[in-house]
Amino acid sequence: MDTHITVQEELLRLWQSFLTGIGCGVFYDILRLLRALIPHAWLAVFLEDALFSFAVCFAFQVGAWSFCGGALRWQQLLGIALGTALYLLTFGLVTARMLCRLRIFRQKTAHLFRRICGKHGESEKISESP
Repeated sequence: MDTHITVQEELLRLWQSFLTGIGCGVFYDILRLLRALIPHAWLAVFLEDALFSFAVCFAFQVGAWSFCGGALRWQQLLGIALGTALYLLTFGLVTARMLCRLRIFRQKTAHLFRRICGKHGESEKISESP
């Protein structure tokens, strides 16, 4: 195992894991968008969370294999944490606001659809009776 690495190699590993952390944040936002668009039961939410956890652990392990020669280094931990935090505190906040507006729009649309269908269903019942 390589125990002697240069500062440039450490910074490169930090940068690569930082980009991996940003990718994890993007994947998290994709799952949030999926949950906002499609109502989920508890089992689907559990499976999505398990998929996210598995994907992040897999990305972490692949990073350790390819960038660090199989060894777990602090640059990888720090880079993934910083990349995910930076993404979630910048673009993640913007997408969270957009998802909130999307949920409100979906709720208002569903409410309007129920009102229209409810009145339409009542008018048929009235017209059917003599």
